[in-house]
Amino acid sequence: MKSTAGPTLCALLAVACGSSSTEPKNPLCSGSGRCIAFTPSAKEPDIAAAFATAKDGDTIVLGAGTYTFTNQLALGTANNVSVVGSGPDRTTLDFQGQRAAGDALFAQSVNNLRYEGFTITNAPGNGIKTLSVTGVTFRSLSVTWTAMDKTDGAYGLYPVQSTNVLIERCAISGASDSGIYVGQSQQVVVRDNEAFGNVGGIEIENSFFGDVHDNQVHDNTAGIHVFDLPALQQEGGHSIRIYSNVIRNNNKANFAAKGDIVGIVPAGTGFFVMANHDVEVFRNTFDSNGTGSAGIISYEVAQMPFTDKNYVEWPSRIYLHDNTYSGGGTQPDVSSQIGLLLTTGTNVYPGGHVPDVLYDGIVDPSAPPGPNPMTICVKEVPTASVCNAHLDKLDLNAPNVSTTIVCDAVPYACTLPPLPPVSFPGLTP
Repeated sequence: MKSTAGPTLCALLAVACGSSSTEPKNPLCSGSGRCIAFTPSAKEPDIAAAFATAKDGDTIVLGAGTYTFTNQLALGTANNVSVVGSGPDRTTLDFQGQRAAGDALFAQSVNNLRYEGFTITNAPGNGIKTLSVTGVTFRSLSVTWTAMDKTDGAYGLYPVQSTNVLIERCAISGASDSGIYVGQSQQVVVRDNEAFGNVGGIEIENSFFGDVHDNQVHDNTAGIHVFDLPALQQEGGHSIRIYSNVIRNNNKANFAAKGDIVGIVPAGTGFFVMANHDVEVFRNTFDSNGTGSAGIISYEVAQMPFTDKNYVEWPSRIYLHDNTYSGGGTQPDVSSQIGLLLTTGTNVYPGGHVPDVLYDGIVDPSAPPGPNPMTICVKEVPTASVCNAHLDKLDLNAPNVSTTIVCDAVPYACTLPPLPPVSFPGLTP
């Protein structure tokens, strides 16, 4: 699209460019406000102006076809806005030529925002980012980078510091950090999505009250992560349920940008929880994740120093139960320091592979003494292997897991009360 200065008349009128105002309302418009509809022949400044000047209750409709953009589409200050396409297989927003701003679509400090029914391709930064939004829905979207394994595009869908977040029926691929990344948010549901070909499939970071379920997470470097990082506005991630997901064949080589913390994650990681408390992981299928199926770790494993005195780096009250495991831990990623370390225990692992559930054993020094001071509970079928790597006892001069690991499920054969489902206004089953 050729850029021109300023909005044109069709962007200021609530009608489709090139259409008569007497035409019936676009069926994709369901809001209480104006229906602002575009076709691929529309000019980029007109579309950008519609985002920037949207009024409360407006619906911006992007009809079937491919739209190309050279700049970010940033929503203004309106509430109850919907941005909808004709479906992810029919409406494509191509940001290959984007020259300014880091996100393809961006919104901040608004309420009740909906994105639905389109594809975003090749954003140089994030696909869709929302910051401090209350009530945001991402539905039936696709975000992809066609040149896989490049460091463009950190996150596909990226709500941060947001509340009442719903991500459903989306497909994300090619992100150099995470396909779906929810950061410092509260009341979150991530369901019925597909994440593949990313470094991280789904990541929940520094967030409170989240349900991640019924997702297909495959062929990433790592499947699903729940973690907490220091020096962020919201810390102490908790009350996260990970359930009924299929986490399969996440063995893709790590292509994260240099310095990114996910760059240390070995290919072949199914799931891990780091430095969170009150996390319930159940009824998931773990299959053929080469480095390992499920890990419970402290931030110390990252070997990144921090000065945040309020940060709690140890996981606690973690409950894994009723999951199924197959084909995992048979080929740790030796290009990663973590993966290489895990190979040193092969001769003592049950069945000769990295255990189905591996705990790093690093505990809060102020925790009460006992065999399970951090309340790590694992109630799986008897055939699932559960081990404590006791990295707290590792000789860093000659690291060898076979000298520290203890494979005994008994200390962790406890249960915790089920976490309650996430609920918020407007959320339906």
